[in-house]
Amino acid sequence: MHPAILPWYIVISTSIPQTFLIFKIGFQLFNLDMSYSRALFLSFIISIIAIFARELPLLFGVHTFILIVFSTLLAFIITGTNLWHCFISIAAGALILGVLEGALLPILLNITAVTIDSLVLKPWLNILYFLPSGVIMVILYIFIKKYNFIIFDLSLDRD
Repeated sequence: MHPAILPWYIVISTSIPQTFLIFKIGFQLFNLDMSYSRALFLSFIISIIAIFARELPLLFGVHTFILIVFSTLLAFIITGTNLWHCFISIAAGALILGVLEGALLPILLNITAVTIDSLVLKPWLNILYFLPSGVIMVILYIFIKKYNFIIFDLSLDRD
């Protein structure tokens, strides 16, 4: 099934913050360094790739995998961090976003009586529905950073 085509401004306005938070949370959880400027730069590039990836006639979920692969490769190239460390960090960040959106979207749709079809017909709703998970991810990042919460310290393994 081909996903609905979203306007480029919607993809960018949700994709940049999503990808930025995926990078920052994922790298922080594994004690890997990524500056805010690099995370923002990479997020911008990935959002452009997302515009084209969403137009590919692929099965649901394949687009996400493509974006994770591109994110991993670009993070590896830009930061010089081990390729597998980049993949693990980005996959963890994407998993957190996916779980949050998977839990919140049905609740929000139920509360507002909006349907999935409405999200296609009124693309600006995608921004509105991203906000709760985005805010939770920002709070989570602040918590992780403040309390130095690390799942596994990959900074010790430079190979």
